[in-house]
Amino acid sequence: MSFSFVFLFFIVSAASCQNTDEAQNVSLQDLEQQLEALQAFVDQSNCTQNSQCSYIAYGTKACGGPKGYLVFSTNVDMDQLKVMVAKYSKAEATYNKQNGIISDCSIPAPPQSIKCSDGKCIAVD
Repeated sequence: MSFSFVFLFFIVSAASCQNTDEAQNVSLQDLEQQLEALQAFVDQSNCTQNSQCSYIAYGTKACGGPKGYLVFSTNVDMDQLKVMVAKYSKAEATYNKQNGIISDCSIPAPPQSIKCSDGKCIAVD
C-alpha cells in the first residue's frame, strides 16, 4: 500500500512540473511588440563615425540560428541591448516550438559592411 502511495505521489508530482518557458504562451503579437521595441531602442542611438557601428544576431529560426541581424551604434546601452535580444530570441524559440513553426533552415549572413550614414548605422550590401 505505501509503495503504491509513493509511486502515485511521484507520478502526480512529475506531471505537475512544467518548464516555465513552455508554460508561458508567446503570441505573434508579443514577438512583434518585442521586435519593435528592439528596433526603437537601437534607433535612439546615433553615430558620428563608422567605428561606432556594429551588429548583433537576433531571433531564433525554427531550424536554429538567428533570424537576422540588427545594425546599431555602439553608443547604445550594450548591456540592455543584449538583455533585450536574449529575451526576444528566447520568446521566438518558445513561439516556434509552441506553434510547430518550420523554416527553410537557411542561415542569414551577417552584414558584409556597415557604416555611419547621416548619424545612423546602416548595413551596406
